[in-house]
Amino acid sequence: MAKAARECTNCGRPVTPERRNYPYAESGLSNVVLQGVEVAECPACGHSEVTIPHLAKIHRAIALALARSPVRLTGAQLRFLRKHVGYSGERLARYLHTDKTKISKWEREEDPIDTSNDRLVRLLVAALDKDLSSHVSSIAAQLPEISDESGKSRELHIDVECLTVSFVSVLTRRA
Repeated sequence: MAKAARECTNCGRPVTPERRNYPYAESGLSNVVLQGVEVAECPACGHSEVTIPHLAKIHRAIALALARSPVRLTGAQLRFLRKHVGYSGERLARYLHTDKTKISKWEREEDPIDTSNDRLVRLLVAALDKDLSSHVSSIAAQLPEISDESGKSRELHIDVECLTVSFVSVLTRRA
């Protein structure tokens, strides 16, 4: 259903929002696509406005999807999860018995995240977010199935209306 026209906040001309997929780079992740987001582009000045509903729920859906991801976490995904639970690099390092420099190197992908810490971060995030804590056992059950493939090979698609998530192979999508 088309939305009623409204005014461009840049030039005041009428714009009509449309629902479409939106690469959600503002999340800090280059591989998250929000489906069904309202986007209003002004044909006169080119300004575009995006309306993302219930942002906290979308971030929680991203965190849960990353914790359940069938592939290794990237540095950016680790950073997203750390920030999602409100931890500094130093605080996360204490939980993982390492130092904040190591966390920083993982997040910048100067060092690969070892498999033990990858899995521990997933469980830790689920345990620390009260809305995700009920998923700890299902995340734990999936840990042996995580492939060593990089999380860079998949896009995370989230339907903003029903918050369903799916991983899409980047190679399949671009083929």
